[in-house]
Amino acid sequence: MHISARVRLGLAVACAGLTAVSVLAVVAAPAATAKSAVPKIKVSIVPKLLGLPVFLANVKGAREVAPSLGINLTYTAPVTASATGQAQIFRTETAEHFNVITLSADDPTIPAPALEAAMKAGIQVVSFDSDVIPAARDFFIQDTLYNTIAAALVNAVVAKYGSSAKIAIMSSTPDATIQLAWISAMKAYIAASYPKVTILTIGYGESVTATSLTVAEGIIKAYPTVNALLPIDGAAVVGTAEAVSDLGQAGTIGVYGIGDPLPNQPYFKNGSLQALFLWNEVNQGKLVMYVAKLAYEHLLYPGATFTAGSLGKFTVLKGPGVGVPSVGAKDTIIFSTPLEFTPANYLQYDF
Repeated sequence: MHISARVRLGLAVACAGLTAVSVLAVVAAPAATAKSAVPKIKVSIVPKLLGLPVFLANVKGAREVAPSLGINLTYTAPVTASATGQAQIFRTETAEHFNVITLSADDPTIPAPALEAAMKAGIQVVSFDSDVIPAARDFFIQDTLYNTIAAALVNAVVAKYGSSAKIAIMSSTPDATIQLAWISAMKAYIAASYPKVTILTIGYGESVTATSLTVAEGIIKAYPTVNALLPIDGAAVVGTAEAVSDLGQAGTIGVYGIGDPLPNQPYFKNGSLQALFLWNEVNQGKLVMYVAKLAYEHLLYPGATFTAGSLGKFTVLKGPGVGVPSVGAKDTIIFSTPLEFTPANYLQYDF
């Protein structure tokens, strides 16, 4: 059969069109795959306030693993430490249909109604660092055992100043859950192991460096026999060490706290800070995301054991103190043993 040049040209154009369509189809396929990989779990991380180094380290870790877990992460918090400010954020996130809310509570009870409303709306609630009442969350990631870190602080002071040392504690607010637990554990450990150690007073810096500095200076002036100050809040560590430095007491009055080494490098260097105890805050932020994903998938329950990537294995404890001392409430996951930062090793850590 004879095919004219005009027909042959038409067939060529048609075949080219089919080829183009096929190529477009092949090219378009990855776009569909990419769309299916878009994070689908809507998670928030809400620490006590914006800007505090410990929480920025948590957020850094959370952001590192969130995409691989299919999490669309939102980071927000009050500008200053505020339980009512947190509660307002939780109400907004409930209205915006978040899947999981993660938080470090500024107060155990004030945000509870907002969190309970979120849970009733089907949102999973995971607290970390500082807990709320158990009825207002599904799971709690406890930094470390309270009695372990309390003992580490007291032992460090006693090693330097003896078993009759006079100390003062610097906290954030009188209602801060985690700090209340640490203070209670310190008091219990002192009573059992070093009954001659005296806690002269407790100061509150409201998680503000300038306020902490002023309060710490006031304690030093009001209690001239104080041997050591124990700041157990991130801003309080900086403020307390600065107070000791400003008053020319570096090396005379010791500072032993709970906080991150990075923002305190100048105080390790000038001798106004002797030791800090904490845990790896970046890795803790990663664990928060793993727990958020598993909670969303309803794979966590009392007694469950799970693996969180390279962080290792963890267990959801069944209740207060079950098999583990100093656990505050049910459905608790213990993150880590304490790390100690000293003038000899603080430069090894970047959080």
